[in-house]
Amino acid sequence: MGDQPNRDGGDDRRVPGRSRARADQPGAQPLTVEQLLARQGGPATGRRRAARRGEPGAHERGRSDTGRSEAPRLRAPDAPPAGTRGGLPPVPGGRSPEPPPASTTPPASTTPPASTTPPPSGRRTGLPPVPDAGARHSRPVPPMPSRPVPPLPNSPSARVATFPPPDVEPGVRPSRPVTPLPPLPGRRPPKEPRERPVAGFAHRAKRTATATRGRRRLTRAVMAVVAVVALVALYHLGLYFYVDRSIGRVEALATDGPEVLAPQLQADTQTYLIVGTDVPGEKGPASVATLIASVSGDGKHAVLVSVPPTAFVDTPECHAADGRLRQPRTEAFASSLLDGGPQCMVRAVQQISGLRIDHYLAVNLDRLPGMVDALGGISMCVPDSPAIAAAATPLPAGSNQLSGSAATGYLKPGDAGSDVTGAAVAERAQLLLTATLRGAMSTGTLLNTVELTTFLSRAADALTVDEQTTLGDLRGLAGALGTLPDGAVQRAGLPVSQVGYVPAGTDQAYVLLDQTGTRSLFDRVIDRTQLPPEVLAAADPSAAEQNGGDAAAPTDQPSASAEAQGPAAPAGDQPLTAAPTTVTVDVLNGTGTTGLAGQVADQMRAQGFGVGTVGNEPGAVSQTLVRFGPNAAEQARTVAAAVPGAALQPSDSIGDAVQLVLGPGFSGVVPVTIGAPAASEAPAPDTTTAAKPSPTAPPCT
Repeated sequence: MGDQPNRDGGDDRRVPGRSRARADQPGAQPLTVEQLLARQGGPATGRRRAARRGEPGAHERGRSDTGRSEAPRLRAPDAPPAGTRGGLPPVPGGRSPEPPPASTTPPASTTPPASTTPPPSGRRTGLPPVPDAGARHSRPVPPMPSRPVPPLPNSPSARVATFPPPDVEPGVRPSRPVTPLPPLPGRRPPKEPRERPVAGFAHRAKRTATATRGRRRLTRAVMAVVAVVALVALYHLGLYFYVDRSIGRVEALATDGPEVLAPQLQADTQTYLIVGTDVPGEKGPASVATLIASVSGDGKHAVLVSVPPTAFVDTPECHAADGRLRQPRTEAFASSLLDGGPQCMVRAVQQISGLRIDHYLAVNLDRLPGMVDALGGISMCVPDSPAIAAAATPLPAGSNQLSGSAATGYLKPGDAGSDVTGAAVAERAQLLLTATLRGAMSTGTLLNTVELTTFLSRAADALTVDEQTTLGDLRGLAGALGTLPDGAVQRAGLPVSQVGYVPAGTDQAYVLLDQTGTRSLFDRVIDRTQLPPEVLAAADPSAAEQNGGDAAAPTDQPSASAEAQGPAAPAGDQPLTAAPTTVTVDVLNGTGTTGLAGQVADQMRAQGFGVGTVGNEPGAVSQTLVRFGPNAAEQARTVAAAVPGAALQPSDSIGDAVQLVLGPGFSGVVPVTIGAPAASEAPAPDTTTAAKPSPTAPPCT
C-alpha cells in the first residue's frame, strides 16, 4: 500500500525528521476500520492514485479552486458521501446520489457525527438493494482483445509473402524489395567473383561439399574397401600372433657348444634340424626321420643330409626333456631324442657334423596329413627317386595332387628292411612338408580366412620349435626349399660302413657310419654349403655332372663291403635239383629291423630248410642276397627260389656254406617245388657295366 497519513492528518515524508507513527510503536493509538476506509479517499491517497492514472489529484483541484500555495492537511471526512456503504464503492446500476455542497469552512472536529437519518426504503444499511426477484439483468461482456493467429507451417498462406511484414512496428513504413535489373542488351552479364581457396581443413571441407554425387559414392566405396582390407589384415595379424604363441616350444639350441667347428664360416648360414616323429606304421627308433638342412647366406643353394635313426653315435652331455643333466653316452641316434630330448639330439648332430644348429623343427608326421586336408589337398612335384619307390603307396613322378589319405600312404614305409638308413622316409617327409608349407603361403589360402585358420590351428598342434624360431623362419625355410631349382638343392645320406652291427652284450642292430666320409662331407658343407663331388656321384651321377663334373674317379681298391660281396652270378633257367631238407642256410640280418633274422629263420624251417647261424650282417647291403661257396651252387638256387627278389652272390671266403643276407626289399618266404625252373630268382645288378640313366620325370607345372 501507499504512504498512510498519521493521526493528525500529516504525511511523515513531508515533515523532515519526523518518523511515521506505527501501531507497533509505543504510545501509538490503534485506528478503527472506519477511519482506515475513510482515509482512502483522502488527499494523500488520491494524489498517488492520480499520479499513476495521469489525472489531477484532489490537492491540485483544491489549489486551483482556492488559489492557496499550501495543500490542505489530511483529515477524516465529517460524513461519508452519499451512496457509500461504510466506505465501500457504490452499487453498480444504482442511482448516484446528489453530492453535498462543498463547504469551505473546515469542520470543528475531525470525528464524523453519527448519522441519524434512516436509510431509504428498499436498502439495507451498508448493503446494496435487493434486486427484483422476477428480472435479472447481466452486464454486457466486453470483447477480449486478441492478436492475429499466425498461419500453420508449410501451409499455402505461410508461403505467401505479406507486405508489410507483420513484425514491423506501427508507424514505420518499410521499403519494398527491389527486383534486380536485367542486363543491357548486347552486353555480357558480369562474372561472379571467384572465391579464393581457403587453406587448411576449411578448403578440403569446401571441396568435399561441392563434390558431385558420383564422386561421393566412389569415395564411400573406396573407404569401405579400405576398411574391409584393414579388418582382414588385422585379423591375419592377430591370427599370426595367436598361432606363434600357441605352437609348442622347447629349449633345444646349444649354439655355443664346444662341438661346433669354425663358427666364423657359419656366421651367415642358417642350419635347420628337421625331425619327423611318429612315422606311420613304425615304432621305436624307426619312427624317427631326421634331416639336416643348411641354407647358404645368399639363399641361392641348400644342402639336405639325412641321418640314419639307428646310427651308432656319441651323444655329449645335455639337458634332458625333464630338465635333468644327462651324462654322455653311445647310443642309437633316434634314442637321443626318445630317451633324452630335443637338446640331446641337437648336441648329437653337432657332435657328428660340427655344424651350428640355428633352428629346431619337429613335425608329427602322423598329423601332417591333417594339415594337408585343412588346405583341401596340395600339389607336389614328385621326383624319380628310389625313396619314392620305397613308400607303401608310391606316387608317379611329376606333378601330383595329394589328399590326406594319399599323404599317409606316401609317408608309410613299404617292405620291411627297404629303408635301413632312414634316408628314404626322411626325403619323403621333407618333400611333403615343403609342399604343405608352400601351399599354406599361396594367395588363395591367405585370402580364405576359414581355410587358413583351420590349417594354422592344426599346424600349431603338429609343430614344435625352439624358443628363438618364429613362423617367419619357417616361412623362409619353405620358401628357400620350394623356390630353388633342382640343381641348387643337393640331397645325400651319411656314408655307412656297416649295417646290422650288434655290440657285445646287446641284441640290437646298429648302423655304423663311415667316419672319414662323414667328416669330409660336413667339412665341405661348412666351407661352401655344398656336398663333395664323390658323394654327389654316389647319390646321383647326373647331379654330379651338373655340379662341376669334378667327381672323384672310382678308386682301384674296393671297399670292405664291396669286396665281401663280389659280383653276383646271373640266375639260370634250369630246374631245381636240391631239396630244402638237404640245405642248411645261415640267416643274417642286414636291415635295421630288430629280430628280423629270427623271424625269417622260423619261416625257413617251416619250408623244410635247415637253419644254421642266425645273426647280423657286418657289412652294408643294398638288397637281399644268397651268398654261397664254390660247391653249394645248387643249394643256393633252391634258397633263392624260396626268397623272391634275392640275388645269388658267390664267395670264396665262406667255404661250402649258404648264407641268406636280408636286405632292403625283403618281402618273405614262399614254398618251392623241386624239378621246376627257378623263375623267381632275380639276377644281381651288374656292377661292371655303366649305370643306365633313370627315366626323366615329367616336368612339374
